[in-house]
Amino acid sequence: MMNKLVIIRVDTDARIGTGHVMRCIALAQAWQDQGGDVTFLSCCDSGPLHQRIIEEGFNFVSIEKPHPDPNDLKKTLSILSNSTNTTWIVVDGYHFTPDYQKAIRENGYRLLVIDDMAHLDHYHADILLNQNIHASSLHYSCDKDTVQFLGKEYAMLRREFLKYRNWKRQISEKAKKILATLGGTDSNNVTLKVIRALNMLSNPDIEVKIVVGPSNPHKELLKNAMLHAPCSMLCVEITRSMPELMAWADVAISAGGSTCWEMAFMGLPSLIITLADNQDGIAEGLGKAGAGIDLGWHENISIKQCSQALKEILQNKNKRSSFSEQGQKLVNGKGCQKVIKAMLAGQIKLRRTQGTDCELLWKWANDLEVRKSAFNSENIAWEDHQAWFSDKQNDPDCIQYIALNNYDVPIGQIRFDIKDSVAEIDYSVDKDFRGMGLGKILLKEGVKFFCAEENNPITIRGCVKKGNESSNRIFQGAGFLKVNKKPIDKNDIINTHIIYQLRFFPKKTA
Repeated sequence: MMNKLVIIRVDTDARIGTGHVMRCIALAQAWQDQGGDVTFLSCCDSGPLHQRIIEEGFNFVSIEKPHPDPNDLKKTLSILSNSTNTTWIVVDGYHFTPDYQKAIRENGYRLLVIDDMAHLDHYHADILLNQNIHASSLHYSCDKDTVQFLGKEYAMLRREFLKYRNWKRQISEKAKKILATLGGTDSNNVTLKVIRALNMLSNPDIEVKIVVGPSNPHKELLKNAMLHAPCSMLCVEITRSMPELMAWADVAISAGGSTCWEMAFMGLPSLIITLADNQDGIAEGLGKAGAGIDLGWHENISIKQCSQALKEILQNKNKRSSFSEQGQKLVNGKGCQKVIKAMLAGQIKLRRTQGTDCELLWKWANDLEVRKSAFNSENIAWEDHQAWFSDKQNDPDCIQYIALNNYDVPIGQIRFDIKDSVAEIDYSVDKDFRGMGLGKILLKEGVKFFCAEENNPITIRGCVKKGNESSNRIFQGAGFLKVNKKPIDKNDIINTHIIYQLRFFPKKTA
């Protein structure tokens, strides 16, 4: 069991909203599932959210005045310094400036920054995470060693959603069950506009459940408005049964925050209203992907327009079916796993290959992406691999390492085949650990280990298919120089490969 601590620095109030805390709870749950401990440092004005964090088994330390108050960073660093097993600190909030991030990294801590907007001049982080559909279109200025996780594949879902992974939604001919959820605060009271739009439907057969967040200042007004509705309308305050509510509903009308990824995962057709600047790209992206209807900025949509959009989707089974299918294609529920694997990968260590590595190397060699990147894309037979492996193990001019993470899990391999003072490189990363920036680390560490064993000048060379953009970036990022490119064979005018080289000269000893 892992006994490592993650500290999560996140706040919530009427201005910030609750979405930051909720997605951090998802990440904290995934870390906890690996046997780790979690401490939340938070300026949290929501009693129910505070209680939720405690009930999840996480520690909670209160921050009285958040950054830019100088006591925030001082207290955060003090807590970090007093912990002997802190592995990572996670920061989620637009008010955590570059100086705040930089101070954490300069004190020797690994930092994961969760962001939606690319609004800062620069980001200081080991990992920068934006889980939104439009993330790859944003430009982030980051430290050179920052690994960027950008896109919906990193959408983080809480445990209660994951039990619905194989659930299939049934699409009714005419939808009658509507879920409305406009965020944890809804300071502009867009929920009231939605209630009025629902009332305009004048349909006594519909059932409506309206989620009113823990920090919503309009609760009593909303409850009173629901009493006079022409249909069944129920107020639901903070709840852990959001997956059940989404499974119950035929249609949702929602704010454009993290809830959108939960609805997509649940295949819930949705109408999305943008309540804040950071939601605009989410709503637009889901609309373009055919996974929902982007109603636009809350001030620009009238009650009548909202009511008409609801009426149309309630009556259109084909559109609801398409939205449901496209949404579930977007979010697979594995976002937290990807992030946690990257956090646990840490600094890799290398060891020489052993006889017991034969089958592992065979599986890696026959991985679909590895074969696509290879000059010979045919699968390798087990008997052929065994013979090859035996030859390599007995060849003094072949140096091969297995890369392990901090928990001794094999994550990749790198091999150097030496001939005439040239060492040809072959490397690969296990499919479960790709997209984490480990390729460049593996290449750099492999070269360093290899050179430490060399006593003579040598040229280290890598050959990469022109279309293999990932490997081309990795070689360039590891300091290799592009020296040539040519067809793989004289008849191949498409699959050109690029040659990268690095010259090594051993230090002279006295």
